[in-house]
Amino acid sequence: MAGVLRASALLRASIAPFTAQGEEGAMAIFARLAEAVSLPPTRIMADYAALSLGPGRVSLSDYERLRLYDEPFWGDADRRHVVGPRRFRELCLRANFRHDWLGLTANRLAWRSYLAAHALPTAPLLAIYRADLATPAANLLRSRGELREFLTAHVATPVIAHPAEGGRSRGLFETPNGDAGAEIEALLEDVADTPGVAWLLEPRLAPHPALEAATAGRMAPVRVVTIAGEDGPRVFRALWRLPGAKGALAELDLRTGRALRVAPADNPALSRRAPSALAVPDWPAMKAVAGEAARLLDAFGLVGWDIAPAAEGPVIVGVSAAPDLDACQMLQRSGLLDAEFQAFLADRRRLALDHARFLPDPLDG
Repeated sequence: MAGVLRASALLRASIAPFTAQGEEGAMAIFARLAEAVSLPPTRIMADYAALSLGPGRVSLSDYERLRLYDEPFWGDADRRHVVGPRRFRELCLRANFRHDWLGLTANRLAWRSYLAAHALPTAPLLAIYRADLATPAANLLRSRGELREFLTAHVATPVIAHPAEGGRSRGLFETPNGDAGAEIEALLEDVADTPGVAWLLEPRLAPHPALEAATAGRMAPVRVVTIAGEDGPRVFRALWRLPGAKGALAELDLRTGRALRVAPADNPALSRRAPSALAVPDWPAMKAVAGEAARLLDAFGLVGWDIAPAAEGPVIVGVSAAPDLDACQMLQRSGLLDAEFQAFLADRRRLALDHARFLPDPLDG
């Protein structure tokens, strides 16, 4: 009976929506988490205090969201190695100490053009919408009228509209019987709310034939994280994002690309063993693309590459110098600050010091 009650409490804790610490109060959070794992609140408080002062420096929201209060969930893993998003962004800034390069990854048009110019696979570009420019170009749309005309001419082809500087992308004409006119007008309203931002219009890529039926024709990109060492870049972590009604995540075997565990996208804690046949197509080629891209962007020590297994081969569809890896830690039941990553950070610290020696003195006129 106690086991049933404990399992029920764990389930309630995993699906309960997070309430901001300031509204609920830290003591109430500790009491709730303690009840979920059948431990005294003082034990949970001491455990959180130790982890918050450790190398991961987790916040209370991290402690709850990453389920760090539940020691059996993490098994033999060292929970001190688990980091939250804020701490990981700090570590990424240390690893990517060439901060003058960070703007490249923040602009989709910039990184896409840079990679494509070096023959790395990116999505084809149909047109760019940027309002009120004076210089004409074949693929440049400079007014809402020109954008409406372009979209009207492409209603037979699914199109993806990406804001160049971040934000929600839009899929257009993906439903055969959808209201194309309404979709066009909705996009026109969206671009009106983002003055000064370019929008990239790309065709929707077809997935690899091995995934066509399982994904209903939708893309299933893989987040491939590379870190650079003395022997060049290598894949450090990988997470597969699978489409569906609510989406799913899969932990990958880095050697083979086979899925090990899958979980709902909104709750990575509820993972289960993956079907034996579920694997990323062309996995060696995908790792090779990530490695070659990392060699090109060698100013960065760590990069998160979103690479889609498309019909024509792996295609880079996203780049981040500070990727979100919360779900990756939970699926793998392993923190990011393992021995490999700490050795990598130490190497990057040494490189940063060497780099600083060659920078000009800002006070030297």
